[in-house]
Amino acid sequence: MAHIPDGFLSASVSVTTLVAAGAVTAYTARRSQQDLDERAAPTLGLATAAVFAAQAVNFPVAAGTSGHLLGGVLVSVLFGPWAAFLVMTSVLVVQALIFADGGLTALGANILNIAGVGAVIGYGIYASLITLAGGGPRRRGLAAAAAAYVATVLTGIAAGVELGLSEMAPMRLSVGAMASVHAVMGLAEGAITGLAVWTLARKRPDLLHPPQTAAPAGPGRRVILAGLGGLAILVGVLSLVASSAPDILERVAIDLGFSDAATAWEGALFPEYRAWLPGFVGKMIAFVFSIALLFSGAAAMFRALGLAREAEET
Repeated sequence: MAHIPDGFLSASVSVTTLVAAGAVTAYTARRSQQDLDERAAPTLGLATAAVFAAQAVNFPVAAGTSGHLLGGVLVSVLFGPWAAFLVMTSVLVVQALIFADGGLTALGANILNIAGVGAVIGYGIYASLITLAGGGPRRRGLAAAAAAYVATVLTGIAAGVELGLSEMAPMRLSVGAMASVHAVMGLAEGAITGLAVWTLARKRPDLLHPPQTAAPAGPGRRVILAGLGGLAILVGVLSLVASSAPDILERVAIDLGFSDAATAWEGALFPEYRAWLPGFVGKMIAFVFSIALLFSGAAAMFRALGLAREAEET
């Protein structure tokens, strides 16, 4: 997808995007406090694990190219853009540190692209369409589908701009190549997001942001444990049939002749989503560990934000 590895960005672009991502993360953490209380923490932890699971499995996009879902618009429609930004950022940090999926020097760019453009700007498009067209279930679903599609394309364009500024390829080629392939990937992203939002708007409008009716209590411990276990097993099984073709950015780098510039952090615990054991068992260990880490870490972060808001109010 648009996970930029180490070696693709110049020092100036890396530093600029990292500083910008840090500032935006601090801002979104502050804004998300307005919508959170500590009871939301388990649900958001589960959502973070689910986003990781959705992004862990690649499937064919076009001839010789694979991609994966992003999920930013769907998470923002459920929890709001600020919480969604933090969810996506948590996933990106774990992907970079644990799996070397996305470079450490490119982490700022990946956060701005996937969390900023994919979730926050995607939600802005969705909210604008709802304002213009109305908020019925069908219109919400269509608005979410359109927003997810546009956000996916814009994510690719943002990565292409950063590659062009880093002089990996001429700007017109890097932007054009990233935009064109993401336009194909966006069809799947839009269809899945639109269907999910349409279904929720019909059956459980209380789960959408902002809630249409009183929101129910958070999931019980058994539900959370069942959800985490199901995610780990599902991802492990799907990884057996996942596409091994180069992902979107890797294919663009090959086609434009700068793939050899990519480097990977050697300190990653599970590089290429594999633990120390071969085959399915190794993948399951990596996924179970990461899903548990993301759930507990994200839940703790959102609980802290909720408690901070309550402390300020009192």
